[in-house]
Amino acid sequence: MLTRAVLEESFKVYFDEIEGCVRGRCYWALLHLVVVLPDICASLESDNGETNDSRYRNWCKRYLADQLIKPGDWYRMRCIVLHQGRTVDEEGKSQYAVFSFSQPNEAGLAVHPCVKEGKQGKILYMDVGVMADLVRAAMHKWFEFLEKNEQPEKVQNVVRNAEMLARSQDRPVMPTAMQMFTIQNYTTSSPH
Repeated sequence: MLTRAVLEESFKVYFDEIEGCVRGRCYWALLHLVVVLPDICASLESDNGETNDSRYRNWCKRYLADQLIKPGDWYRMRCIVLHQGRTVDEEGKSQYAVFSFSQPNEAGLAVHPCVKEGKQGKILYMDVGVMADLVRAAMHKWFEFLEKNEQPEKVQNVVRNAEMLARSQDRPVMPTAMQMFTIQNYTTSSPH
């Protein structure tokens, strides 16, 4: 049976990285992690273990989107940040012309989200720390959905696909040089 505890353990490497980014104030790296997590969740639900824009948007619609940030906005933000290293939507595929990302100030205060009009069009201001909290909360909603097992085919897909999810080891197991170059001796016999 798929439980929240099992899912928490499956995503431990990602949740640990979120915490590490926050502690280290590595907010640009955190942003990349935040926008890719819905991709991972959507791929786990699929029958072939793959994701696409429709699956990403659907996952965001069910767990993450709100009145201000629609599923298409999340997807476009993901595309331009991950694949283009930009924050400007030059193709106009989002309701926002610009995504402006910030980190919490020294007092821990965050402005999130805020929309202003700029010379290029609407600008969505978002705090990356708050975004991480939103994505993690969305994942917990997803965990609850999966635990209820109301759509067994999705649950089975997650169980099957989660086996291939990246995991972290405290001490990687590396073969020694001797193990890498040992040739096994085999003997053969033939019938008489």
